[in-house]
Amino acid sequence: MDEKTPNSDMDGGWKDIIEDFTEEFFSFYLPEIHRKIDFEQGVKFLDRELNEIVSDSDNIKREADRLFEVFLKNGEATWILIHIEVQSYRDHTFAERMYVYYYRIFDKYRRKVVSIAVYIDGNRDFRPDSFKAEQFGCSMHFTFPVIKLLDFEDQEEELAQNPNPFAVVTRVQLAKLRSERDPDQRYSFRMALTKELYDREYTKEQVIRLYRFIDYILTLPKPEALQFRKELEEFEEGRKMPYMTSTERIAREEGMMQGISKGQLESLQEAVQDILEVRFGKLAVAIQEKLN
Repeated sequence: MDEKTPNSDMDGGWKDIIEDFTEEFFSFYLPEIHRKIDFEQGVKFLDRELNEIVSDSDNIKREADRLFEVFLKNGEATWILIHIEVQSYRDHTFAERMYVYYYRIFDKYRRKVVSIAVYIDGNRDFRPDSFKAEQFGCSMHFTFPVIKLLDFEDQEEELAQNPNPFAVVTRVQLAKLRSERDPDQRYSFRMALTKELYDREYTKEQVIRLYRFIDYILTLPKPEALQFRKELEEFEEGRKMPYMTSTERIAREEGMMQGISKGQLESLQEAVQDILEVRFGKLAVAIQEKLN
């Protein structure tokens, strides 16, 4: 495969998947915290509040970070800030940023905050979990829980048997690291993990959301992406399990929502035409006009 594999949209993928499966995130990665949260009272996402505290903070985009409010089983409300760190190099300022976000939330809203770091990078030694500052007898020591996905690297069999959606999420992220420079291997990983969704006892909506995450993370060059769609359609037809039509799948991959812009609509038209031409050859003029 000569065409370069496009960069993954890991920020968007992780932001969505945490919102899609918030309770499962905690039950998989942080079971002790999960047992203390009353998820029956729901989860309130605080995007506006997070934007307010990071908008003037070091000009670093933190699109994958999530801030939300939950109620504990003792009746207390608490805010939880999840930082998703995607860097593959040692960032000596990360722990400090964790602290800055923590005190800014507390200073602005006077709310208890639990800050959690999720490291999805490929550097096994990068896992800061505290920030310290001391001068003339005045000291501060801030610590926070850490999730390092590379810690699951030797648990492939256990992850494959685990029904939690974040077992799939973890395997997808690890597959991304393993296939960083190999589009053929990435294609194989993506197809195997996608087909596996159909054998799990997930709802249609859960399959679609996990498929969207796979698409965000295990990106493919355009020719291979088209071939992937064709192979998956044939697989669905054979299983008689059409979770998504081609158009629905493309729309989700392109991030289509209500209120499609003209540019987005044109991109969707081009994507549909590409798939049709891969499957049936050059389109007749009448079909092209109907598609437009």
